[in-house]
Amino acid sequence: MEARVNSISTSDNPISLTRSLLNPLAVAAVIIVLVISGVIALHNIRELQQTRLKVGLTLKVLALLAEIEGSVMDAERGQRDFLITGDDDHLKSFDEAIRRTEEGMDQFDELLDDHQIQRSKFEELKPLVQERIEHLRNVLKVRTEQGADAARETVIENSRQNLMGRIEEMANSMRQIEENMLVVRESMASRAYRSGIITSVSSTLIGLVLVGSVLYLLERNRRKAERDAITLNATRERVQLALDAAEMGAWNLDPTTNTLQTDERYRRMHGVEKQELSFEDSLRRIHPDDRARVRQAMRASMSPLDPTPYSVEYRVVHRDGSIRWVSSKGIARVSKRRKKTVLTSFDGTVADVTERKRQEERLQRSEQMALAANQSKSEFLANMSHEIRTPMAAILGYADVLLGHLEDPDNRNCILIMKRNGEHLLSLINDILDLSRIEAGKLSVEAEPVPLPRLVGDIQSLMQVRAEEKNVDFQVMFEGKVPQSIETDPTRLRQVLINLISNAIKFTDEGSVELKIRFIQGAEPPVVEFCIVDTGIGISKEQQDRLFKPFSQGDASVTRKYGGSGLGLAISQRLIEMMEGEMSLESELGEGSTFYVRLPVHSVDGIKLVQPDLIKQPPRPEEMLAETPMLDCRVLVVDDRRDVRHISQHFLEKAGATVATAEDGQDGVDTAIEARDAGQPFDLIVMDMQMPNIDGLQATALLRSAGIDWPIIALTADAMKGDRDRCLNGGCDDYLSKPIDHVQLVSMVASYTQDIDSAELVSRRRQRADDLQQQIEREGKGAS
Repeated sequence: MEARVNSISTSDNPISLTRSLLNPLAVAAVIIVLVISGVIALHNIRELQQTRLKVGLTLKVLALLAEIEGSVMDAERGQRDFLITGDDDHLKSFDEAIRRTEEGMDQFDELLDDHQIQRSKFEELKPLVQERIEHLRNVLKVRTEQGADAARETVIENSRQNLMGRIEEMANSMRQIEENMLVVRESMASRAYRSGIITSVSSTLIGLVLVGSVLYLLERNRRKAERDAITLNATRERVQLALDAAEMGAWNLDPTTNTLQTDERYRRMHGVEKQELSFEDSLRRIHPDDRARVRQAMRASMSPLDPTPYSVEYRVVHRDGSIRWVSSKGIARVSKRRKKTVLTSFDGTVADVTERKRQEERLQRSEQMALAANQSKSEFLANMSHEIRTPMAAILGYADVLLGHLEDPDNRNCILIMKRNGEHLLSLINDILDLSRIEAGKLSVEAEPVPLPRLVGDIQSLMQVRAEEKNVDFQVMFEGKVPQSIETDPTRLRQVLINLISNAIKFTDEGSVELKIRFIQGAEPPVVEFCIVDTGIGISKEQQDRLFKPFSQGDASVTRKYGGSGLGLAISQRLIEMMEGEMSLESELGEGSTFYVRLPVHSVDGIKLVQPDLIKQPPRPEEMLAETPMLDCRVLVVDDRRDVRHISQHFLEKAGATVATAEDGQDGVDTAIEARDAGQPFDLIVMDMQMPNIDGLQATALLRSAGIDWPIIALTADAMKGDRDRCLNGGCDDYLSKPIDHVQLVSMVASYTQDIDSAELVSRRRQRADDLQQQIEREGKGAS
């Protein structure tokens, strides 16, 4: 077996390490037990010695008590004999007895330093003895000075105090305490002796058991070492089989010598012949652009303090000039030596990943091509939106102009038909753009609080007209209480519901269409359910399977009879999914259909539940034009399309404004600056965003840099995601999409020239700039 497997020494193997530590641990356990046994025996011996010392102390206390008591009695005897005989020799006996009493009292005082009970007793005994000695001396003094009769009377008087009886009583009490302690201490000495014997025997037995256990462990470890050696060899063989099966090579780096042990497959991948080579020699086979990266990864993995797993892919240059990609992985092993972390071994594997790298390169090229195609698609859609919406703006605009001039009902009806079909074409364009934006991930939903009853009321008023045109009964019902407001995207929800109700009316020739709204509070989370029920033609099971696919309807006959692009349901379902809701269908052919839209209400805290009472609104005639406000301002319209300029100019001048026009961005900038310098500034600029030479965003930037802070309304036919934000962040104040709604245009101009002052405009722009800066910072942090 080559170095790829056996480069790891057995001392570094966890099993071998455990086995090598087990024997010393067992011997250490024997020594620890013997030491503990010796400590216990020594403790018992010391306890026995201390107990015997205490017993001796007790005996000495008893002897001193007897000595003191006897000395006092000897002093009484010497006094009495002197009084009877008058012999001075008895006074010597008296003085000797007094001396022995005082010496005994001093010795007794020293013995009782640590004995509080006897100390308190002694403090009572001592004054009694001293008082008795003083009485004896006083009698002798009276005998000498006053005679025998006076001394006899003094003795009789002293005997009445019974001091000697009290001394004997106190001495007996102290003697009883010492005798009780003597019994306890002798018992402790006996127990310490027995404990010493038990400890000695136990430690001997435990030592014998541990020695036997050590011998057993040594024998068992020897046998285990033999089995581990067999297992290790088998493991090496299995590792080698795994390496061969995975077509991987192995290597081992010795940190002390910095030499690399390799196997045959490693040498074949790297184009080397030596089994053992230095690390620097191995680096010479690596592509020059990859050497620094490999060296850095190796150095990080070999750090003793914080080693990281080694994993790196690099190119190898063979002698024939061919380049192969190699993936190398490894792990460094460290150990503690004298409280210092030391690198002991570094092992790893290599694999040829050339084919995988080629596949990744092909996938990367395909991804780049797909991204480029998607970008081209987005640009194409934006351009087509502009190219289609701009003529539609002229068509619908001039239709409104004609409606203002024609009075003949037939002529007006022709114009209305043109306008309806133009709006239908615009709706189809919007559907195609919506679907494209969804597929490109460029359509977003923006949730905000939406008054639910008002939203449903607006939809009812709008769809009631279509239902009555087809003589279909249209009803809206709230089933129970519903939230007064919900958090959702009102524009997208209105788009979905209008599409579903329009389909229901379109496919219902007779009968009714119902919109039912209810709040399912018991669901998790609670949901608001919109149910659209019709009595129309119904949908078969087979047709339902392809109903939500783009450009698909039930069958070809449906398309021929009812028309439609087949995009509405596909868009609606994806919009509902983007709003975290769900959409489902129940239908039988010939029995009508029921579409369900369920939107979650994540929190009902603070939301009031109401029971709306919708009143059916009468349809508004199409001929009834919305009231437009009157203007008194100067407006500059900048657009490269002459038709759009004229239509905008027509409706603005009709409302009372003074209008000037410019045909491109540069012309608009020059006209605005000239008007400002001439002292006739404009009050507002309507700026098309997509123009040749200088587009609307560039022109807006030039105007702002020139110090012109008039309101600028952006006009664009680009309906892709982010149009409004891009215009506002570019310096515009508001946004209108083509085709232009002339009522909305005039109303917006009136708002900015009559209702909003310059200070509020500046505040709004600063707020947008701050929001944009925060967004850029958040995106920067997210990217890092």
